[in-house]
Amino acid sequence: MRFPQQVVDYLQENFSVDTRPACVKIDADFHLIEAWGETQWCGLESVCPGTDLLPYAPYLFESLDSQPRIFEFVSIGGGVVAHVHTLPTDDGHFVVLLDAKQDHDSIQAKQQAANELKLLHASQQRLIARQRDLISELVEAKAELDHHRKDAERSSSTKGQFIAMMSHEFRTPLASIINYVELAGEPNAPANTVHKSVEAIARSAHHLNALVEAVLDDARLDAGQLELQETDFDLHELLGDLAAMMAPMAADKELSFVCSIDPAVPQVIHADEVRLRQILINLLGNAIKFTNEGGIQLVTTYADGRLVSSVADSGPGISIEDQEKVFRAFERGGTHAGKTGAGLGLTISLRLAKLMGGEISLDSTLGQGCTVAVNLPIALGEGNTLPPPDALSPPPEETYATKPVSVLVCDDDEDMLALAEYYLHRAGYGLIVAKNGREAMEKVLAYEPDIVLMDCNLPGMSGVEAAEDLRKRGYAKPIVALTASKLSAEDKARFTSCFRKPAAMQALLAEIKSLTH
Repeated sequence: MRFPQQVVDYLQENFSVDTRPACVKIDADFHLIEAWGETQWCGLESVCPGTDLLPYAPYLFESLDSQPRIFEFVSIGGGVVAHVHTLPTDDGHFVVLLDAKQDHDSIQAKQQAANELKLLHASQQRLIARQRDLISELVEAKAELDHHRKDAERSSSTKGQFIAMMSHEFRTPLASIINYVELAGEPNAPANTVHKSVEAIARSAHHLNALVEAVLDDARLDAGQLELQETDFDLHELLGDLAAMMAPMAADKELSFVCSIDPAVPQVIHADEVRLRQILINLLGNAIKFTNEGGIQLVTTYADGRLVSSVADSGPGISIEDQEKVFRAFERGGTHAGKTGAGLGLTISLRLAKLMGGEISLDSTLGQGCTVAVNLPIALGEGNTLPPPDALSPPPEETYATKPVSVLVCDDDEDMLALAEYYLHRAGYGLIVAKNGREAMEKVLAYEPDIVLMDCNLPGMSGVEAAEDLRKRGYAKPIVALTASKLSAEDKARFTSCFRKPAAMQALLAEIKSLTH
């Protein structure tokens, strides 16, 4: 079926204008036989019949075939792009060239538009992500501001209570001093009365001095003006001085007082002696003040470069709610109510411990006493060394294994693992070592050890999380927690028992034997 002639004429006219068709006929050796159409735009206007066409149209090399072929967007030099059609004949090929500039420009424009659209989309996604980040930052900033506002409100309220309390604390000893001065100054006052008055005045003056020092220390810590003065000193002598100071105070209340120093504790250390003494005096003073029967224990141990001094008492204990308050400035827990003092002892002790790079932990159950431990990184004094490994005391015979028992120890501290290996092997236990919670889980499930010693503070998966997951996976054998900080009741429930780090190895071996034999 043929198109109407008018349509054919219209298509031919417009097609010719847009594509400027040129046609050449070449023989099998690429020599020009004849040319038709607009050959000037494609650089063939000056080529005569018989001329080798390959130098003018190298794109024809190896492109001719026994079938018609079409090559789109062929670069023919000079920035010209053409669609090339090849048509075989009996004596050669017709080569038809159509100007593809319009098509090429159209495709480039579309590609440019598509690229711009992609860039615009990517920019919009970045803007949306940034908006989300800004909203999240605003929410976090608002929450932080609300937290600071509540802290400020609580601090303002507690400071008011503190001022009222301090007013009473200062007035009481001042009134005592004034009264005893007047009593001692009376004419014909007996010598005994004067002597007792002087003693009472001295006690009140010391009490006032302690109050002032506590307030000033707290102010200096707030202002960042308190600096550590580190020197070499005899730690054993310091602990002996504290025992000599505190034992009579405990005896006055009919309390026992025990000061225990582990053999591994070095004699000479490099630290701030004044601040360490202040921390321990605060902890011991509180223990004696709030304990009415039983006794006080000061136990000092040293391992892995850290000094731990724990003060345990048999006092009334501290409730969970009050445990959060006793370390706050200007606040007192319920068990502290009605007692004299600035109420800053534990606050200052905690801040001093942090200034020294350590921490203070509290473990207490209401009605069952209280243990407060200060854990500090300590450098050895000059000329002082730790006991060599061979000097470690052997495990006591009563802790030796009497049957095959495997123990998995999970700890990221190489020294702790070496210490565990020393004692466990000598006590006859098989040892499996893991350095993180994930590795511990895999080895427990693979080897089924008889007991697990799990450090709670591990990189990645914590010891608490690992213990919880092991219980969910059906591991029912004992898991013992090793922790330098206080565990919540919920976390403790995941373990068979808990040991405070650094744990006394003899006690730990005894626990292992009781749980596995």
